[in-house]
Amino acid sequence: MSSPVFDQETLRFGRLLHYAGLAIVLLCGAATYSWLYTPIETYIGDTQMNIEELAVAQQNAVAIRSKHASLSDQLNDIQARYAALEERVPVNAEAGSFLKHVSEIAREENLVISNFQPAQSVSGDGFTAMEVMLDGKGTFKSICSFFERLSKIQRLSKVKDVSVVAESQTDNYPMKATIVIYFGLQDEDADLPAKEVRRG
Repeated sequence: MSSPVFDQETLRFGRLLHYAGLAIVLLCGAATYSWLYTPIETYIGDTQMNIEELAVAQQNAVAIRSKHASLSDQLNDIQARYAALEERVPVNAEAGSFLKHVSEIAREENLVISNFQPAQSVSGDGFTAMEVMLDGKGTFKSICSFFERLSKIQRLSKVKDVSVVAESQTDNYPMKATIVIYFGLQDEDADLPAKEVRRG
């Protein structure tokens, strides 16, 4: 009968070395996972999150650019209309110039103006208005033509009241009208710095 090459003590020690080696391998694997794979996994997750945030930001950027373009178009339209309005609204009342223009229209339409009386100026929201009382006399056709042409003049104005008295003996009707003229257009936003300086 042959004897074993290694005694029990040596075999037990060999097994302990084997288990120790296996434990070291497992510890090295765990350390490698913790030191190498986990940071990479975290980096991948953070990168994915950044990509998603950038995608959302890109979508928002498209919407913001579209809104900006729309608002820019609206602003340009408002500025163009304001510039056109400035051309129709003088700085001062210029009631005499308005009377001259109205008188020319009345004469061409065979309407006789007997009275032209400006009233007090009234400040409005960004403008000043003045009522002008007008007395005249003419045919129904001349009165209609007069107001039609008056509505088309360059200067901004509006007819507030009109009264025509019918007389059976003649085709010429007495007329009274109140016309509102506008002037002194103000850009309130442009005046804000000046107002703040005055308050200081």
